Amino acid sequence: MKLTREILVSYDIEDNRSRKKIYDGLKDIGLYPIQKSVFVGDVKTAEEKAVKRLLSQFLDKKTDKSFILCGQIIEQIKTTGIGYKEDELDIYGKSFVL
Repeated sequence: MKLTREILVSYDIEDNRSRKKIYDGLKDIGLYPIQKSVFVGDVKTAEEKAVKRLLSQFLDKKTDKSFILCGQIIEQIKTTGIGYKEDELDIYGKSFVL
């Protein structure tokens, strides 16, 4: 039984202060930024809940948006991504050739 799962978090937030808090919070949880507002990483259940709490706390529900995807994210980016260099996806100590 796998204790973690790979997630991708994407957000679109107008307020600079809230956006910075979410960015810093996601990094503190252990996720890796692969674009300005897109993070990926392996998380435990408690960490995934912490991500959801963080987003709920700082998103303005009238203007902001976010989503979380689960699955083999890096493998999908490896297959369909354009413009990523090999070392940009070397986030788990593995090297991916695009």
